[in-house]
Amino acid sequence: MNINTRQLGAVSVATVLLCAYGQGVVAQDIDFSAAEETGNQIIGFLRGPLATIIFVLAFAVTGFLAAMNRISWVWVGGVILGAVLVFGGPAFVDSLRDILA
Repeated sequence: MNINTRQLGAVSVATVLLCAYGQGVVAQDIDFSAAEETGNQIIGFLRGPLATIIFVLAFAVTGFLAAMNRISWVWVGGVILGAVLVFGGPAFVDSLRDILA
């Protein structure tokens, strides 16, 4: 018997057992309020005044280095794209929710 056949058989048996006896595990009610609060604090820190200062400095440094031909302009574009994604993230999510709702 091939080792791949044994692994496939073991995965198949595990899948059947999870489907048969796993309904009680799926039906549990989990409170995510603490995790959600922690996530909101992290996102607030990432979009706060410190992040604004870091992005301004990163843009200035990469712009200066690219102007002096020390690095590629792709780095400047990456910094700008990162700032757009960090600070514009909530607007993107709200737009997607409106579109998909």
